[in-house]
Amino acid sequence: MTAGTPSPLFNHSYVSSSVLANIATNKFDLAIPFNRQERIWKAASLELNSKQMANAVIKGADRFKPLYNLLCDQLRQEKVVHMDETPFQVLDSGKSRSYFWVVRTPKEFANHQIALFHYAPTRSGKVISDVLTSDYSGAVMCDGYGGYSQERLPESIFGSCLIHIRRLFIELVKGLKLKDDAPATKAVKLLSRVFHCENNLQYQTPAEKKAQRQKLVKPLLDAFYTFIEGISNPMHRLRNAIKNAVKLKSRVYQIFEIGELPLSNNAVEQSIRPRPSSAKTVCSRNPQLVPKPTRFSTRSFRLPS
Repeated sequence: MTAGTPSPLFNHSYVSSSVLANIATNKFDLAIPFNRQERIWKAASLELNSKQMANAVIKGADRFKPLYNLLCDQLRQEKVVHMDETPFQVLDSGKSRSYFWVVRTPKEFANHQIALFHYAPTRSGKVISDVLTSDYSGAVMCDGYGGYSQERLPESIFGSCLIHIRRLFIELVKGLKLKDDAPATKAVKLLSRVFHCENNLQYQTPAEKKAQRQKLVKPLLDAFYTFIEGISNPMHRLRNAIKNAVKLKSRVYQIFEIGELPLSNNAVEQSIRPRPSSAKTVCSRNPQLVPKPTRFSTRSFRLPS
């Protein structure tokens, strides 16, 4: 008895499942455009042009819908998620900017390591509830964008990325001629102590991390806020940096209530970083590819058991 011949991924096509996996990895993970991949496949004695590869990726995406839906369900069960968005241009779309929205689990304490990519032609806060659903009741680590709010996620708690807060002070310091005694310089130094302490905490569980933060990190963060709130008559960009930090203070302090909540949004930004350059070529070749939100791209580092 012999096993039956496996059904092809696409009829009358050179593109097998392994070939498609390589095309997608090259394109979306390594940012290798389809026209450059033509030379790679030709060297392997496989004649594939960029149009064939683009069509295979578009058609193949439908095969991943069940996996995508599974990952969405798993992610929405997590106690904490990261979320961020980044602009990119879709040529011939009539819009100057479109957006990748990315949600991922934290690198610590998550049940599964998952990152989901969602295309939207807008930065509207509605996209946030579209991705996470309005009944998500976990904590969201994000930046200071106003779309991340209880209006969209009424059951959620929001953290705020301390690196984004620090960035405004760092930009100020870079433009100063006399840096040593400047308030912005001291603010950056105070925040550096917070990050250094956080990176050297000793813990095994979220509860232990929370206790260590309350004991060691909180006094340092208190010192930062006491300092900036005590600056008299800050001017221009310094005033804006202080205003931003104070506005987000209650969100930043959620790290002392939720041990699983990270101090920054770096994990999701690292997931985003390679994507816009690779997405631009796909979208410019076929602008009709992207109006199907939530199906555009997914990435899982470890599948749930």
